Amino acid sequence: MSDSDIVRDFLVESYENLDRLDRELVGLEKDPHDAPALASVFRTIHTIKGTCGFLGFHKLEVVAHVGENLLTRLRDRLLTLNPEITTALLSMVDAVRQMLGSIETDGQEGERDDSALIATLTRLQQVPGVTTKSRIAPLQEVSSEITPSQATSIGNILMQTAGVTPAEIEFATAQQNQGDPRRLGEILVEHGAVRPADIVDALRIQQGFRGHATASDSTIRVDVGLLDKVMDLVGELVLARNQVLQLANRVNDTSFAATSQRLNLITTELQVVVMKTRMQPIGNIWAQFPRTIRDVALNCGKQVNLEMEGKETELDRTIIEAIKAPLTHLVRNSVDHGIELPDDRVKAGKDRTGRLILRAFHESGQVNIQISDDGAGLNAERIRKKALERGVITAEQSAHMIEREIFNLIFLPGFSTAEKVTNVSGRGVGMDVVKTNVEKIGGTVDIQSALGRGTTVWVKIPLADRRNPRTAEFNEHCLAKHGFVEA
Repeated sequence: MSDSDIVRDFLVESYENLDRLDRELVGLEKDPHDAPALASVFRTIHTIKGTCGFLGFHKLEVVAHVGENLLTRLRDRLLTLNPEITTALLSMVDAVRQMLGSIETDGQEGERDDSALIATLTRLQQVPGVTTKSRIAPLQEVSSEITPSQATSIGNILMQTAGVTPAEIEFATAQQNQGDPRRLGEILVEHGAVRPADIVDALRIQQGFRGHATASDSTIRVDVGLLDKVMDLVGELVLARNQVLQLANRVNDTSFAATSQRLNLITTELQVVVMKTRMQPIGNIWAQFPRTIRDVALNCGKQVNLEMEGKETELDRTIIEAIKAPLTHLVRNSVDHGIELPDDRVKAGKDRTGRLILRAFHESGQVNIQISDDGAGLNAERIRKKALERGVITAEQSAHMIEREIFNLIFLPGFSTAEKVTNVSGRGVGMDVVKTNVEKIGGTVDIQSALGRGTTVWVKIPLADRRNPRTAEFNEHCLAKHGFVEA
């Protein structure tokens, strides 16, 4: 494997890990004592730090290291996670993500100054009345009562392949016996006994001894461009198949007819398989929303709980990409405009914490997505008045508009009823873009609201991309075969 391949794998895995970190940190803020989740966050940052150090990305290593130190104190119960610490750790995740983007673009971490972030993470490590002291004993102080036979098989492999000494294995095992949740290899990497690459090689050898496949053995990463190329080729094959079938109907040749039918069956099955490779659960998009909602709610001084139903609902990859931005805007809009401030909710007889519910389900060959909140709802008269002031509608039109038509005025360009502009919204930019982008892929947007009770936005979109005429018929046929629509 070349260095470029190693870096590419590092980037892919790190991006996946960072997405998971966003979710886990937001979850930990609600349950700071979730030890398994905290251990998972620690291991993820530790792995990123160790690998980037091995690859020579020192700026990235420094930021990850200071974040890891803070996580160590959280894991050891010297500190308890609070909103300030969560915000700092999420800022660290953002900084790491930005550096990964620079590495992906030009191979360098970029010109950046993370001194303020590092200072914040360092300050938050301070424990009142506790003198910072390494809890890791020197190698020579490890009890000699622990024998190499107590080490896991990975330890034996590392001794044989990477030159790790029995004393180093004993030390790492002792750390685990004393409550260190990290894996043996992580402890050894931390102390410079092995390189991350040595651990990877040892794990492969270990897997061979076990004699069964893991998830990584049964899956591979494939470039999206290659999948698109396969999709195009299968589309061409479908056209050729249709021509052959037409010819078979005109030629009185039983052998040719039988062969054409065999071609038809194989091509149809191939259609279904290719379509499945492009289908992704909508949960892939929703996974980012807990972080988004947390940030917006914190900025607005609100409390919001997110509920998700139908995360497993599948869509074509191109549709997933097309609706990511519109759904993100709708979610942010619900928190900023829809859900009230805690004190206002209490005065209205509601719980201090608002509810935001995401639902997705298949229906009649489409995917229905609902974004519902239990907030203040839309004020039809206020929207009508603002529309008249701006000349969007005439008085005569206003007199004949039903409530639903008034609600849909918020999708007009530049239209906003916000009293002030914030860094979240209020400029009248966004809802019109949501409607435009959804309609581009053949979808629709509708809105239902009850004053004082909340708002629901309905987004209906096709399962597959219908914008490409070459593959539209192909997609529809595959979806019917896949059981999503009637054939």
